[in-house]
Amino acid sequence: MGLSDLQYGVIALGILTAVNVVSVIAIWWDKRRASKGHRRIREETLLVWALVGGWPGGIWAMRRFRHKTSKRSFIARYVLAVGLNMAAISGIGYAAIA
Repeated sequence: MGLSDLQYGVIALGILTAVNVVSVIAIWWDKRRASKGHRRIREETLLVWALVGGWPGGIWAMRRFRHKTSKRSFIARYVLAVGLNMAAISGIGYAAIA
């Protein structure tokens, strides 16, 4: 017996929530490390979390903790990661209904 559409939706929502929580924690942790002068989280790591769907939490965390908001090169790459995530989700959604 397979999973229902509702069950798939609940699983997807759970995964998306977890990814966003990790994204928020990563940005908070990077801000904390930066303020103490310690080794930072690589920008690529933060971008990967955005790419896999953690961008809503990441954007919230960047604004909430005032972190990475003035670094234009990072913001440009973050916007690209968001766009790629949206394109992938749109493509998956289209393939599912086609």
